[in-house]
Amino acid sequence: MIEFNQLEHLVSIAKNKTISKAAEELLISQPGLTRSMQRLEDDLGLSLFNRKKNKIELNENGKLAVEFAQKLLDGREEMIKELTKLSQNHISFGSCAPAPLWGVEYALLNNTEAQIESTLVQDEKTLIEGLEKRDYSLIVLHHPLQDKKYISQEFLNESLYLSVPPAHPLAPFKEISFSDLNGQSVLLLTRIGFWNKVCQRMIPESHLLFQDDPSVFNELTKMSALPNFRSNITIQREEAEDNRILIPITDPEAHVRYYAIYPKDKRNLFQPIIKQIKNIDWKKTKELSK
Repeated sequence: MIEFNQLEHLVSIAKNKTISKAAEELLISQPGLTRSMQRLEDDLGLSLFNRKKNKIELNENGKLAVEFAQKLLDGREEMIKELTKLSQNHISFGSCAPAPLWGVEYALLNNTEAQIESTLVQDEKTLIEGLEKRDYSLIVLHHPLQDKKYISQEFLNESLYLSVPPAHPLAPFKEISFSDLNGQSVLLLTRIGFWNKVCQRMIPESHLLFQDDPSVFNELTKMSALPNFRSNITIQREEAEDNRILIPITDPEAHVRYYAIYPKDKRNLFQPIIKQIKNIDWKKTKELSK
């Protein structure tokens, strides 16, 4: 009977080109590795190697066997990963922006006993590939996914505001566009997902002062006259900014509709949970992250 360790040995020989290097990688003796390959050939009933004095190389049978061995080993790893997720009741999801990530994580934690793993991912292609490979049980995009395998459930809207102190030249504006702001220095958090690209595209002449640490960002907001962005969701979630004026941004790019996207066979799990986010108390999502 062919064993997985024999397949691992075969793949290692193919990768390392010699028995000695493969044995070193596998932490076994050279004679032990040689015997393993002899047993594999006996089990298959054919030769896998061209053997010469002080040299061994794969023949055509061996090269084909390596291809199948690698597929079997990859399949074993995939099986282990999926069974581990199932046994742990594991839900992993990725979001293109922070706000839906907060909402989905809060809703899942309050409605399931699953282990929740959430990730903020700016690149849309990475999110979709993760869903297709089942690395994610659910993803959030700012548009529906045109694929019949998945449900795209609309659940959340987010709109940007400009936050400025009363003495700022833009403070008298009742509403504002990105073009009014273009050229200004703007304080910006780094981890805001796809919103980073929106800002870079819409205010290309502005000096964007990125901050990785939210606590530093908040201190700079209090101490400086620099504009920054907030949204209808962060306004509800965060403490009110002292002595700041919030101005709605009119551009269509400042208004986003989010969609939770998941496989159709997960409808009964995710559909009712995602619906709850429309009525969520955003302050409670902040408490959850402490």
